[in-house]
Amino acid sequence: MRNKIKGELLQGRKESAKKKLSLRETKAKISAKRTSAGKDTYFRAIFDNAGIGIILIDSNRKILKVNFAALKFLKYTELELALVPMDKIIHPEDLKSDLKLFKEIFSGKRKKRTIEKRYISKDNKVIYGRVTFNLISDPKRKKKQIIALIENLTLQKHIENRLNSEQNFLHALLENSSDHIYFKDLNSCFFKVSNAMAKRHGLKSDQIVGKSDFDLFGPNHSRDALADEQEIIRSGKPIIEKEEREDLSDGRIRWVSTSKMPLLDYTGNIIGTFGISRDITNRKTSEKIREALFQISEAAYTASDMYTLYKKIHEVISELMPAKNIFIAQYNEKTDVLSFPYSIDENDQMKESIKRGKGLTEYVLRTGEGILLDFEKFWELAKNGEIDNVETPPLIWLGVPLKLDGKTFGVIAVRDYHNPKAYSEDDMLILTFVSEQIAQIIERKRNSEEIKRYTEELKLLNNTKDKFFSIIAHDLKNPFITLLGFSELLLSDYADLSDDERIYYINEMKKSADISHSLLQNLLQWSRSQTGRIEFNPQNVDLLKLVSGIIDLLKASAERKEISISYNISPGLFVVADEDMLKTIIRNLLTNAIKFTQKGGLVTVETEFNGNYVNIIVKDTGVGMSNKVKENLFRMDISQTTFGTDNEAGTGLGLLLCKEFVEKHGGKISVQSELNKGSLFKFNLALSNNI
Repeated sequence: MRNKIKGELLQGRKESAKKKLSLRETKAKISAKRTSAGKDTYFRAIFDNAGIGIILIDSNRKILKVNFAALKFLKYTELELALVPMDKIIHPEDLKSDLKLFKEIFSGKRKKRTIEKRYISKDNKVIYGRVTFNLISDPKRKKKQIIALIENLTLQKHIENRLNSEQNFLHALLENSSDHIYFKDLNSCFFKVSNAMAKRHGLKSDQIVGKSDFDLFGPNHSRDALADEQEIIRSGKPIIEKEEREDLSDGRIRWVSTSKMPLLDYTGNIIGTFGISRDITNRKTSEKIREALFQISEAAYTASDMYTLYKKIHEVISELMPAKNIFIAQYNEKTDVLSFPYSIDENDQMKESIKRGKGLTEYVLRTGEGILLDFEKFWELAKNGEIDNVETPPLIWLGVPLKLDGKTFGVIAVRDYHNPKAYSEDDMLILTFVSEQIAQIIERKRNSEEIKRYTEELKLLNNTKDKFFSIIAHDLKNPFITLLGFSELLLSDYADLSDDERIYYINEMKKSADISHSLLQNLLQWSRSQTGRIEFNPQNVDLLKLVSGIIDLLKASAERKEISISYNISPGLFVVADEDMLKTIIRNLLTNAIKFTQKGGLVTVETEFNGNYVNIIVKDTGVGMSNKVKENLFRMDISQTTFGTDNEAGTGLGLLLCKEFVEKHGGKISVQSELNKGSLFKFNLALSNNI
């Protein structure tokens, strides 16, 4: 019984235990279901509200689930996306790599991978994302899925692309812009510049970094630029399109239009300056050239004389280039002489005129072309014999021809003894252009001066000739008074006159007739000379033969006054002269010498050599003349008729004829004389090439 009861109790305990176990299992199952449901709720909350996009994809690349964040940037609804093929939301260019990646993950080669890729939204826009792919497995269902966690990078990518575009734009701008672009720090030192700016200074962009204007420009521009930039940093106000004169360190001058602005950081604080400079040298030069030509042209009318015009030309050229040392040369082809009507030089004192030689000026004259010579080229030309050496050769020399109708008549040149880069090819082009106008203006002014001079000379000549004709009329009147008076006496009182009286009157009448005849002869010859009706026919003349022939003709009149005539002329001495004119010159001079020499006096003819010329000298031991008489000797407006030592009368025209004829030969006549000590007349003629 006890065993039976014991067994029943045992059986009851077993059933009770089973019931307890079943209850626990039920509770566990209920608890598990509750936990599972809670987890689903939590997962869904996290899935839907995550800040990144989440997409669940099966092995067929079908979208199983997608959260709100992914729907938001893809612009699809959940239902629409469930019906859209995966390939449609993948960027076409990423599709191939995307397929490859899926195969690798599903095959087990990769379990996790993070990449950046592109999607296409419903509105056909590109979405950038950083995607992490994870392979997840369901052991019970034996399925594999990929969960893609997508961080939306579209805004970031757009910002990056914009920044990249701006960087590329800035890089392209700095690399290719012809303007000079630069960025400076608070100390006005460069930290970024354009290629064009670096190139102008013969440097690379990175070689300018850390430098300031004082390393690249002269002091004048550097000081002004620093002051402007520091004012911009202080005030924050930009400077727009300011014209600046840049004196480069190599001596060149450039003009730029500059805009400078404050450089700000992202907080709005000024951290430096940046600027853009555009080279306007050509425009500025064109403006200066136009202004220069206007000033030179105006000076042609306002300048009182040629030197004033040359000085104005110097001032104008100084505005275009360095012109501390400048000269203007002109060449006379007839005399082969180079003159320098205007010359300013710190080292050399140039002569007013020289015979053409082999200098730089003559080199330009010879070639008819402008030339820019540095020190080396100068010595190269000298070494080759093209030019002569000079005592102080310049470091650089720039000269251009002055031309009219294609013919070179002069040179304008500038030079520098200190800066070997003072001039450039551009300066030569400028000076060549300006010289074309200068040549015309010089010629116009020269013609104007000539016309003015000719006008003044013509006025003076007309006045002189009026006086001269009045004198001639008076000189002709006196002999005719004698002729008329004595002829009337002879006619009315002939019978009452003695033979001596008749002979006296007849001699006086003959003297008057001779004077009138001689005067008329000289007047006729002079007038023919003045009107160009006497032909000038220069030839080789034997001077000794010509002088001895004239002396033979005058020997009788000299012997009557007991005057000796001698000559000292080398045999075979030939001069270039018109023989008839030369006879008139020497005959008149000898006649005058005999006329004003006392009895027993001496008249001589001699010569002296002077280079390619010979001086012919006629001197006497006669009465001489005062300074006042000498001053008026060759003037036609003052009567110089005087009587000789035997009361010989003159015509007053002899010496005027001598002067006219000597000057036709290109020579000059002069006189030396003292009262009671005689006179010396000298004139020069060119020697014949036959000597």
